[in-house]
Amino acid sequence: MSGPTGGFTGANLSWSRVDVLTSYQRLTGEVQVRGGRLRETINDPEPLFHMRNVSAEPLLPGAVPLSGVPEGLFNKNFIGGIRTIEPEPPPPDLVADMIRRYVMFQAASFMVTGAAEFPKATEPAMHTEILIKSRFFPMVDVTVTIFGVNGKSWTQPSIWVNRDLMLAVFLG
Repeated sequence: MSGPTGGFTGANLSWSRVDVLTSYQRLTGEVQVRGGRLRETINDPEPLFHMRNVSAEPLLPGAVPLSGVPEGLFNKNFIGGIRTIEPEPPPPDLVADMIRRYVMFQAASFMVTGAAEFPKATEPAMHTEILIKSRFFPMVDVTVTIFGVNGKSWTQPSIWVNRDLMLAVFLG
């Protein structure tokens, strides 16, 4: 039987600083990633991932702030969005000729607006299918808005949003 890190056995592990959005808090810390890339870690079948040096900003009344928690495990099912704080190098399979389309991602407690990038040669009718093929998909030049909380909105260069929390996604 495999433990929470069974998928990481023998892999090239490192730590990457991230922001994590949940329905009630914004976490900052380091996540253990395989192969130096968040994409592989966040979309692998493992339900949990390791975090360390975790701090949390409450987004809703009653949520508890955290500061410098040394370590923990986090369940991917409850992540609305995640991003690396430092930009990652382009993935080896990146297509050079890309186009951007406006995307509005709506979940129950937050919304992310921005753009998604697609290979230029891809038919626009396929963009939605490509976008939601993986559990977490990337958006760029985004604004994250928390519903029902004045002043809880911020911009980020990129974020991976959780398709499983999606109420709707709109492409412009």
